[in-house]
Amino acid sequence: MTTGGTPPGDGSHNPYGDGSGQPDWNQQPGGYGQEPYPGQGYGQDPYPGQGYDQSGYGHQYSAAGYGAGYTQQGAAGGVVATGPISATDAVSTAWQLFKNNPLPWVLFTLALGVVNVIVSLISNSDSPGVATLGTLLSLIVGFVFQAFIVRGALLEVDGHKPEIGDFFKLHNFGWFVVAGIIVGIAVAIGTILLIIPGLVIGFFTYWTFNFVVDRNMTATDAIKSSFNAIKTDGGNLFLLAVLNVLIIIAGFVALVVGLLVAMPIATLASMVAYRAITGPSDFSRAATSGV
Repeated sequence: MTTGGTPPGDGSHNPYGDGSGQPDWNQQPGGYGQEPYPGQGYGQDPYPGQGYDQSGYGHQYSAAGYGAGYTQQGAAGGVVATGPISATDAVSTAWQLFKNNPLPWVLFTLALGVVNVIVSLISNSDSPGVATLGTLLSLIVGFVFQAFIVRGALLEVDGHKPEIGDFFKLHNFGWFVVAGIIVGIAVAIGTILLIIPGLVIGFFTYWTFNFVVDRNMTATDAIKSSFNAIKTDGGNLFLLAVLNVLIIIAGFVALVVGLLVAMPIATLASMVAYRAITGPSDFSRAATSGV
């Protein structure tokens, strides 16, 4: 894996604007008036043994205050802005990220497609036992690959260029599965209730997995955090969701092969927006500290 470099300067810039050069974890990002990360106070270290004082966010990010953006020396070579997002800018940034590191994303998407085809064949077996096994495998594969892709997208957006092997590692997977089950049941119940409630629940819980991996949260805290984060800029995030759906449809239309590009771009666009809304975390530095 190759990692992003440190932005120019002495690292004294503070994205939280208190002039100390270190983030004040008692402040709320964006000033929205609520703590978007329940159970994960900013004074706590979500990665035991990887204290924030080892490198400090001031050495990784440069900003003049919330909404001014923080510098990430990564594949896109640009700036991910914090605060309210632009749906089109998120897609544009995702394209740049993909364009500068396409091979791992194409290989990962191919692997996901092959595994899904195999699992689908098993699920459609005439043998009830084999079909049941296929259904169980489908659930497991869905969770595992979703965890993989969240990890890869976080590394990419945080200024690292993940190689294909960097995707296939699990983090906080127990809570990941629990979160998936809770969200799945909630969406299913909402869908039964005239469909619209299910779509609303799915929209506001879309970043649940991101919080489980990125902030090392429990399932319930991640669900609450996803709701709080998404509601801060729901209009633009809804537009982004629509754009991502159109991108995936375009990938299907392009003889399905287009999905090798469409799926990574949609994934990265959502992660760009997530990082813009929630601000920096220690995940990627901790995940790559041993490399």
